[in-house]
Amino acid sequence: MTLDSGTIKIVFLGTPAFSMPALQALFDDSRIEIAAVITQPDRPAGRGQKLTPPPIRTLGEQLGLPVFQTASIKKDETLKNHLRELAPDFLVTVAFGQILTQEVLDIPKVATVNAHASLLPEFRGANPIQQAILQGKAETGITTMLTELGVDTGPMLLKHVLVIGEEETMGELTERLSQSAGPLLVNTLVGMVDGSVKPEVQPHDLATHAPKCQKEDAILNWQESAYQIQLKIRAYNPAPGAATFLNGERVKILRGRMFQQQPGGHSEEILKSGQPGEILAIMETGIAVRTGDGVVEITSLQPAGKRPMPARDWALGHFKASGDGKRALGCFSNETPAPQPA
Repeated sequence: MTLDSGTIKIVFLGTPAFSMPALQALFDDSRIEIAAVITQPDRPAGRGQKLTPPPIRTLGEQLGLPVFQTASIKKDETLKNHLRELAPDFLVTVAFGQILTQEVLDIPKVATVNAHASLLPEFRGANPIQQAILQGKAETGITTMLTELGVDTGPMLLKHVLVIGEEETMGELTERLSQSAGPLLVNTLVGMVDGSVKPEVQPHDLATHAPKCQKEDAILNWQESAYQIQLKIRAYNPAPGAATFLNGERVKILRGRMFQQQPGGHSEEILKSGQPGEILAIMETGIAVRTGDGVVEITSLQPAGKRPMPARDWALGHFKASGDGKRALGCFSNETPAPQPA
């Protein structure tokens, strides 16, 4: 493929922090020229709801790139006309957050390329990283693909595989995946130009989907197994946060793992006792909670209105010792009690 200039001219479309390493990697490569950056409008954020620019606008401006914000690229005729005037070889999208129309996809001379955070055709859709953890996958990755009108259905280009850590949270995995997207996009664009990268049609019959999760999905059901509960704790960290209730008070569970029986002590007693949701013991490393099948060791949590803290410290402060030094421990619930009539 022969380009008009010696560099690959692109327009970058992205919005959240996840997109930032990719923009930086593309900017740093001398073979690539970024003609413009497109992102979403500023939004209210934080407790004060202060109008805040998206991370990509901030980075784009720091890099000295022309940055354009639009609430709907589909309807923004001025912006679309400007993109046509720029005549980029590629549009490159990383978590832009808007659906592209065929009119937009037709603007670049070569193609629109997207970096999707899964090993396609697995986990098409809005929440691939969370779903990879929720479903207990051993690995996931980034796939670069040609964008078409279907949701993540376009031909695949390159893949980068990452092994998911046994206790890795969604936030941690998201950060690692974001660092992988940039080099993969550079290799994809260069490979498409020199002919070494060829599109591969997805096996659509193997496709799975990653729908957006609702806040109520993160409420822990203690009747489930310890394995399922620790997956949810990891998958909903940092947002919206796996949650449970204790005496009507909401508690976020930030870190948890399968309880490991230790030699000696009272491990055997813990594994055999209690009902789902019951806090069985306060240990050096956290608190042990009974599930429908097995025990979860919670190491970090966040009570309503308070900062995150070690679960052991919370339990020692929350469950007061009686005269004999013992503590009457509570039981977590997946439901807040209904309000009582006055």
